[in-house]
Amino acid sequence: MPFEREGDLLVAHFAVQERDILTELVEQEVALLSDLGGDADAGLTDAGIGGSTSLPRDPALARLLPDAYRDDPSAASEYRRLTEASMVSRKIAAAEALAASLSDGDVRLSNEDASVWLRALNDLRLVIASRVGIENNDDEGNGDEVMMSVYRWLGFVQGTLLDALES
Repeated sequence: MPFEREGDLLVAHFAVQERDILTELVEQEVALLSDLGGDADAGLTDAGIGGSTSLPRDPALARLLPDAYRDDPSAASEYRRLTEASMVSRKIAAAEALAASLSDGDVRLSNEDASVWLRALNDLRLVIASRVGIENNDDEGNGDEVMMSVYRWLGFVQGTLLDALES
């Protein structure tokens, strides 16, 4: 069981291969998110505001950054234009924090750090789900067993972290 509570901390040990998988996934997600920024207003971006006005074409990015107003394209476009840059920055920061805490495989998280990990794990799972064709919990995916195994393992890690938080 990866995460267990030890006093005020949530503790896990990850094997070298597990650390490598998490690190590689984070690097891929950060690269994916870093490619955004097409039609952002430079003046707004400096203030942490900005982004495109349309849903990303890449299905993984569309899962990570869905429209806030699905029934109102105009409101969704304006909301995205004002918030996408800050959402991307927060997602990158969470992913990088997860990777940084893996240094030797022994992870010790405060409750606040655990919240960051949960967000980062969820984002990693969303990217994989989009790549293997998972839309709903009961979907079986497209047959890529390696990625399905990684997806299920991330769900397991996320679940043990949630359980440890609640204990």
